[in-house]
Amino acid sequence: MLEIAELRKVYESPNRSVEAIRSLTFSVGAGELVCVVGPSGCGKTTLLRSVAGLLPVSGGQVRVAGVPVTGPPPRMAVVFQEYARSLFPWMTVRQNVELPLKEKRIPAPRRLELVSGSLEAVGLTDAADAHPWQLSGGMQQRVAIARAVAYEPRVLLMDEPFAAVDAQTRADLEDLILALWRDLGVTILFVTHDIDEAVYLGQRVIVLSSSPTVIMEDLKIDLPAQRDQLTTRSLPRFGELRGHIYERIQRAREAR
Repeated sequence: MLEIAELRKVYESPNRSVEAIRSLTFSVGAGELVCVVGPSGCGKTTLLRSVAGLLPVSGGQVRVAGVPVTGPPPRMAVVFQEYARSLFPWMTVRQNVELPLKEKRIPAPRRLELVSGSLEAVGLTDAADAHPWQLSGGMQQRVAIARAVAYEPRVLLMDEPFAAVDAQTRADLEDLILALWRDLGVTILFVTHDIDEAVYLGQRVIVLSSSPTVIMEDLKIDLPAQRDQLTTRSLPRFGELRGHIYERIQRAREAR
């Protein structure tokens, strides 16, 4: 579903040139959930924006279902970390979720069906007529997720979406993503700075080096498919995987 081939990104300015991504090659199968981790400033967000067609690449190629990405692909949705800035405060929750569907010119009856279904999926049916500023941070991020789900994406990109919420809300949102992923069969590329989160969510974890970025490891997460916060995080194998990834990232930091 998602192919990244020898992706490079160099930021050019009149006085300097900064190589952010040296070379990245990996793929994500249809219906797979892959997490990306790495040291701060390693280019995780640059990678995601390049995959989303929001940032021109300096070399290599991104393909979605075999089609080269030259701009935002159809049937791809992005959930950003700064959820509050992506919601319009003067619109209700329902209107925020519906807006991209209007842009797609989806007929009103189908829009109503998609909005209702996505709000139900994230547990916000009762908040449909509220405004974002009336909701907690976790509920606002659920609105952003509902908007992405309503768009019926084949590929969902998530850029550290839970970094700004408290630990309990984060755990709830992680379980929400796993439930949506299983129910919808969507392909997810999930960028996070949290190693525990990557191991808990991912079928694979891609570990990036410090900038200029290359892939240090593409690690299969061999934990049971059915996961919950208490049981999964208590498994000895969870601790082994977490420790292994932490060691790799520490080495990347020391190699700067």
